[in-house]
Amino acid sequence: FFFLNNSFRMDLNNIAKLGSLLSVTLNIEEVAGLEVAMLKRKIEENLNGKLYLWGKITGTTQDYLIAYYIDPFDEFPEKKYYFTTTSNYVLKAFPSLSDDYQNQAKKITSLFTGDPSFFAYNGEDPDAANEEEEDPDAPPVERFREIHRLAYTVNKIDHDCAVVPRGSYVVDATKRVINNTYFQGLSYNSASELRSYLHFRKPESLQALALLKRPGILKSSDFLDSIEKDSPKDLWVVNYSDSGLESHLRNIYWEGYGFYSVVNSNEFGG
Repeated sequence: FFFLNNSFRMDLNNIAKLGSLLSVTLNIEEVAGLEVAMLKRKIEENLNGKLYLWGKITGTTQDYLIAYYIDPFDEFPEKKYYFTTTSNYVLKAFPSLSDDYQNQAKKITSLFTGDPSFFAYNGEDPDAANEEEEDPDAPPVERFREIHRLAYTVNKIDHDCAVVPRGSYVVDATKRVINNTYFQGLSYNSASELRSYLHFRKPESLQALALLKRPGILKSSDFLDSIEKDSPKDLWVVNYSDSGLESHLRNIYWEGYGFYSVVNSNEFGG
């Protein structure tokens, strides 16, 4: 599969930026279908903010398109994910995952099928099971399905790969992580350094956690974990575009992830 994972700025208007980096992007039908699905979901749930593109995960029969929403009033920008298939552009929220379902998802290495209801990972006969579920009076059968695996995979990729440039987010006096309206982008030299890119997730390092607990406004941008500290050491690769106007970031483990940042500009996405 491939994905155009998450940064807060990645919307349908600038996905072409990653085309040259990943050699693949969304086609016209997918962009149009997802744009309408996002608008419908926003109206149906009365969302205050905007839905953004997370990416695409390919399946053997059809593909998944993933979008997400960030509540602007949360203390930390937590994401709520939605998915749709390329055969039916209707966004649906991911289900919650139990520990058991997460453990099951970790063990699966086969390709995604593109069918959210698929469950026959252990050789079960899906036709026989579907006949059992056709009884209208019977309660729905709860079992681990591909949608649960998809939810786990998206969350795992986002945890490992969601990136923003250093300085693009700040902590206000109420300890909320917010967009830095004064961010003017990375310089040409700093754009080539791994320490200039931070994980866009709740901090996990002791240093970052300690910074968040300090009273008052934080002047440092080190409250997020730097990808420079990731293990193994050579997990990330950064270089420039042919024009030298953008920096490109790739993750060696999650090969479908790509990130760009325009030099001396607040535009970035991944």
